[in-house]
Amino acid sequence: MAIDDDEMPKILHGTIEATIFNASSPPSSSSFPFKCVCLKAKKPAYVTIKIDKNKVAKTIEDIDRVWNQTFKIQCAYPIDSTITITLKTKTSTLGKYHIKGQKLLEEGGLINGFIPLLMEDNNGKKPNQKLKLKFQLWFNSAEELLEPISWAKIMRFGNCCQGMRDSSTTFPQRSNCYVKLYHDAHHCSTFQPNIGLLCEAPRKLWEDVYKAIEGAKHIIYIAAWSLNPNLVLVRDPQTEIPHAKGIKLGDLLKKKAEEGVAVRIMLWDDEKSLPFIKKNKGVITNSNNTQHDDDDDDDDDDNDDAFAYFKKTRVICTKCPRLHHKFPTLFSHHQKTITLDTKSPNNSCDDDDGEDERELMSFLGGLDLCEGRYDTEQHSLFHTLIRESHCYDFYQPNIGGASLNKGGPRTPWHDAHACVIGEAAWDVLTNFDQRWRKQCDSSFLVPTTTIANVVGPRNSTTSNTSIDKDWNWKVQVYRSIDDVSASFQSQSFRELHVERSIHEAYVEAIRSAEKFIYIENEYFIGGCQLWDKDRDSGCTNLIPIEIALKIVSKIKAKERFAVYIVIPMWPEGVPKSEAVQDILHWTRETMTMMYRLIGEALKENGENNNNNGHPKDYLNFFCLANREQKGSGEYIPQHAPHPGTLYGNAQSNRRFMVYVHSKFMIVDDEYILIGSANVNQRSMDGERDSEIAIGCYQLSQDNKNEGMSHGEIHAFRMSLWYEHTASSANYDLFLEPQSLECVNFMRSIGDKMWQIYINNDEIVDMEGVHLVTYPISVTQDGCVKDLPDGVRFPDTNSRVKGKRSQTLPPNFTN
Repeated sequence: MAIDDDEMPKILHGTIEATIFNASSPPSSSSFPFKCVCLKAKKPAYVTIKIDKNKVAKTIEDIDRVWNQTFKIQCAYPIDSTITITLKTKTSTLGKYHIKGQKLLEEGGLINGFIPLLMEDNNGKKPNQKLKLKFQLWFNSAEELLEPISWAKIMRFGNCCQGMRDSSTTFPQRSNCYVKLYHDAHHCSTFQPNIGLLCEAPRKLWEDVYKAIEGAKHIIYIAAWSLNPNLVLVRDPQTEIPHAKGIKLGDLLKKKAEEGVAVRIMLWDDEKSLPFIKKNKGVITNSNNTQHDDDDDDDDDDNDDAFAYFKKTRVICTKCPRLHHKFPTLFSHHQKTITLDTKSPNNSCDDDDGEDERELMSFLGGLDLCEGRYDTEQHSLFHTLIRESHCYDFYQPNIGGASLNKGGPRTPWHDAHACVIGEAAWDVLTNFDQRWRKQCDSSFLVPTTTIANVVGPRNSTTSNTSIDKDWNWKVQVYRSIDDVSASFQSQSFRELHVERSIHEAYVEAIRSAEKFIYIENEYFIGGCQLWDKDRDSGCTNLIPIEIALKIVSKIKAKERFAVYIVIPMWPEGVPKSEAVQDILHWTRETMTMMYRLIGEALKENGENNNNNGHPKDYLNFFCLANREQKGSGEYIPQHAPHPGTLYGNAQSNRRFMVYVHSKFMIVDDEYILIGSANVNQRSMDGERDSEIAIGCYQLSQDNKNEGMSHGEIHAFRMSLWYEHTASSANYDLFLEPQSLECVNFMRSIGDKMWQIYINNDEIVDMEGVHLVTYPISVTQDGCVKDLPDGVRFPDTNSRVKGKRSQTLPPNFTN
């Protein structure tokens, strides 16, 4: 049904199902001009689909011009955006079809037929009746789609969600998996959140990684953005594995290789070969798009050191550049995975030397195996510099010239990770296999079929009933990757050139949200098509828009909904540097767009009149920080930084941000999406940084339970909130994160801690509370402004809102 102009929405929001069938062949003729056309027709042709300047789909190349490919295109664009379908060869454009989003809606959301393509010549554009393309565009709005299946319903009726199944996703959803969730590299034994029915005490990631590597018998496959062989995983004096204290990761891996375990390591090769990159040394040396100071190049050398470290050992270590047809070495391999064999829970053999049954286990997430990442829930700035935990890998990439000899503050590190056992772990192995075969010598890989005693993926008919309650996870592996970095060998995936399934999974999960969303991420940038400016920056991922539009829909429905987003104060690097300021600019544009949409919805709904509604009742940004009073027995540095500098100010004021490096989203306490991908275009594009993630949920033990889940994902969030707020007294509030009472409580903590953090007259210890409000002001109508006392980050000359770079290309920093 066509839509009246008065009812026309402002945003084309939903999913376009586009099917490209075939193009017409040239008409029969014996004339000489026709022979030229015939010769041109012999070239393989393909079809692209763009929304404005953003390419959203591409067919395979086919010499017969028959494709029969279907794409599901998620969209949230201005209603006047242009959808362009182009028939091309590698050397020429044969014809185009254009349609505005508004026109598509006026046509009832359906365009179908054998349609002439426009040819461009000196006289402009005209249709060519001899060149036609058969295709179908079918638009389904987000509001008019069949009612999305909420995660609460999925918990009660587990079989109603089959995961993402279209051709853009390599791996299907897997059942009967077991998942462990981690926040931070380690937890002190004193960290025991008293927040209700936690499934178990918070887990210790790096100790679990050590035990897993030590126990492997057949394979240890590692894909890393960065790996430091001198890294020590176990540092806690009270560890349960005292024999592991002080052992370096490289020595452990060499030992396992000497035992006959196939240890394979695939590192990102940061070649920095472009003149532009050499000129801007260090701009992409850390994370996937930020800058270090030139005086702190340790991370630059990690992978070179690792390659040299393993060169004459039985460990096979390779370096893989992130190849790109337009921008060689500009982007990175950002995946962080470890896949190895572990003793199966079904194992009946207690003798470690016996023929025990093995299964695959995969770790993945945000934590790199390099210096600076080890931290606990305390996120200390100064107190641990004299201890084994941090005296050997002092890490401060945000301050030029920082070193242990000059003292703290170090950069505290907050991160998140996951471990999966079951069929999804094999999918992580397949990802490693596909990447290795594309860029490395495949003869070094061990065929899994030849590994003794490693059982295949479990299924419901073979799983042990005594552990079924632990194996009730459904897991799907998602990626951002293209065929330049991975070998898609399976026949069923021959049409897959670029996989953007992480982005698609985020969008689908947001659209299914019912109550709240909680995100921790190193970056939060996207939706440039709705920004006030810089709309051509290319940062078109839909995640921020989808969140804003979800809130808008809940406001219209007069339902409570809350979104909490935790990001670092600024991206890792010197805050005044060009790259960091550029990223802060993109971040501010994203926030401005989101609050504007929410403010408009409140106004249209009449809820911002008489102070009855405010955008921050629904959406809040936070960051993490710490401030420590001086304690007895602290490390006394040999030298001191210059007074008045960022280093001197931060040291004298005894404060610094906690760097948020996590990459996950929790929806309704039922679903978590966790991995290596940041919320920016680099991670979500598929043709930029390579990424991996899992989307997973637990089936409810009580199918009649219609309330908020109290499973592992709920426990994970509650443990995180306990860490950030040091509060268990408000357990009941935390159970209802969508409620205005909970939102106000979290905001009150953040606002109070921000005032403590910025107070230059008195140093007040934050006493384990790290949650601070991100320093912006939001008006009732949704305008984003600087705080009077927050124009610049404390101790710095860096503007919170950033500044657009005049030299860096947008795709470099967004």
